[in-house]
Amino acid sequence: MAMSFGKALRGLALAGAVASMTAAASAAEKVSFNMSWLPQGSVGGILVAKAKGFYDEAGLDVTVYQGYGGQRTVNEIDQGLFDIGYGDPVSVILNRANGGKAVFVGSINTVWPGALCYLTKEGESEKKLADFAGKSVGGGATSPVQNIVPSWLEENGLPKDHLKLLRMNPAVITSAFLEGKVDLAECWEGASLPILTENAGESGKKIGMIKYRDFGLDMYGSGFVTTEQMLAEKPEVVDKFLDASYRGYEYLAQNPDESAELIVKQYPTLEKSIVLEQVKQINALVRDPNAENKDLGFVREDRMEKTMGFVREAFVVDDSIKTADLYRNISR
Repeated sequence: MAMSFGKALRGLALAGAVASMTAAASAAEKVSFNMSWLPQGSVGGILVAKAKGFYDEAGLDVTVYQGYGGQRTVNEIDQGLFDIGYGDPVSVILNRANGGKAVFVGSINTVWPGALCYLTKEGESEKKLADFAGKSVGGGATSPVQNIVPSWLEENGLPKDHLKLLRMNPAVITSAFLEGKVDLAECWEGASLPILTENAGESGKKIGMIKYRDFGLDMYGSGFVTTEQMLAEKPEVVDKFLDASYRGYEYLAQNPDESAELIVKQYPTLEKSIVLEQVKQINALVRDPNAENKDLGFVREDRMEKTMGFVREAFVVDDSIKTADLYRNISR
């Protein structure tokens, strides 16, 4: 039986719509993003932006990859294995000190989110840094804590060996800490801290914290890292990616519970209670109340200068690395 003229038109329209959708998908700019570690609240804005279609709306086809640590991630970005990633200025500085061209292009942790965690006792008063003389600290073998802590102790008028730093596999730090094999453990807001807190609570223990920033460490934490080459060749792609990502962080702040759900849907092995706490912690860190430019991600020159100054001392970096080369504030 011959097809009616109306059906033929509808068929042509449907074919045209499918062709348009296919063309749009193929035209989307592919972007690879390295999380630097496992999915968690610290990269929640990216995961929410992906789930809500913010990247699609920006004409980007974003693929998110698991990472294996900040320094490795930044070096892999510099080597062209990924376009953009989650990394910190310390790793960028060390990359450039070794001839790399990594660039910090937007903050997520506007302050350093690290701390030293310890187990507290009921009714115990809040401890100070000086109270932990001779105590052991479980830190990742390649974690910046290995260099940061000695210099940080000196800045607080304490000897470098005030704390006994141990190099450990990150996978065993939590269990070693909770079992009392180490006195303190490095912990990170928006990442490991909620996991540590929940695990401690399950055994009737409570976590106390010595935040680095409460004892003079005025540095940026992690944010977005790319390369000079990416900025030169595809500045509009970086611009679109950052705009969509910070839109994700805005959504994260306004809708924490829904955002945690969206993240867990993408990664079902995660526990929502932990992800939600990570999200809440990141929401408290992502906006800088002291920045003149109130846009999310804006990198302050004064804080980056302080970051550079501390890293220069802690990691023995010479003055050939200029602060102005470390970061860009992309116009979004």
